Amino acid sequence: MKKDRIERFIRDNREEFDSFEPPLGLWAEIERRLPEVVIPQEEETKIIPLGKQKSVWSKVFTSKSWGVAAGVVFLLGLGFFAGHYAIKPSHTDPIIAEVSPEEGKMAFRYASLIETKRSEIKAIEGSNPQLYKEFAGEIEQLDVDYQNLRSELPQTPNQEEIVEAMIQNLQMQLDILNRQLQIIQKISKPSHEKTI
Repeated sequence: MKKDRIERFIRDNREEFDSFEPPLGLWAEIERRLPEVVIPQEEETKIIPLGKQKSVWSKVFTSKSWGVAAGVVFLLGLGFFAGHYAIKPSHTDPIIAEVSPEEGKMAFRYASLIETKRSEIKAIEGSNPQLYKEFAGEIEQLDVDYQNLRSELPQTPNQEEIVEAMIQNLQMQLDILNRQLQIIQKISKPSHEKTI
């Protein structure tokens, strides 16, 4: 059940996942901000201590500048992701929200209800696979239509009409699922009364 939701979420938001790339020149900017490390020159006479000696490179790699650089990279990444998610709340459909924030929230609510009702209907798959297959087929075509509308949305000039069609599609899916659940209740009700 949760796996289906996660897979559907990833499928619906694949474009959002693929759009995260670090800005050009980020590494050059980090290197520019790092202080220059001066490696001391060796003297002519070498003294070999009896204990463990650190090499010049180990001194460079343990210096505070590398810790600072790692901290800067971490904070930049954290700021980027926090800023991105603060702008687009997670309780909305991001693609629809770009056209209409209110309808983005509505689409998200409908999609959540549809997922819940689909999982309720999936419960009959074991006891009545033929009925489940029939019910799933009715919803699958509407879901395919919805995904097609979703992919058309960014390219179309009249986005408001596409968003409205997407919302109507979700409403139709929800209505069909509600009717299917009523049928399941009517079918299972007589069997419960006989056992009592």
